[in-house]
Amino acid sequence: MGFLDKIKQQATDVASTVAEKTQETAKTGQLQMQLRSLKNEEKEALADLGVALMALGDIPATLTEQAAAVRDARERIAAKEAEIADVREGDDAPAATGETVESDAEEVVEAPQAGGDAPTS
Repeated sequence: MGFLDKIKQQATDVASTVAEKTQETAKTGQLQMQLRSLKNEEKEALADLGVALMALGDIPATLTEQAAAVRDARERIAAKEAEIADVREGDDAPAATGETVESDAEEVVEAPQAGGDAPTS
């Protein structure tokens, strides 16, 4: 019966190892979800800060480039929203004029994100 005892012990060892790895994986997953949540909180706080800064109107000279990028993005958003509204109003417009979706397609270039050159206090 020594052979069966060895197999039983090995099975028990494997089960213990699997249980430990499963717990480690679950803990890591939980920590990653918490980290993702914290990063989302940071992103929202930065967005709120940006909204408040833009509402000031008097943008500090060190941030004029970033403020201009926000204004430009807002203008492109408004133009795209108007374009979408036009398309929704005349759903059959491309077929009636003989135009295709591809003929009106345009490349959207994203503005570069602000770098790590922000002043620290």
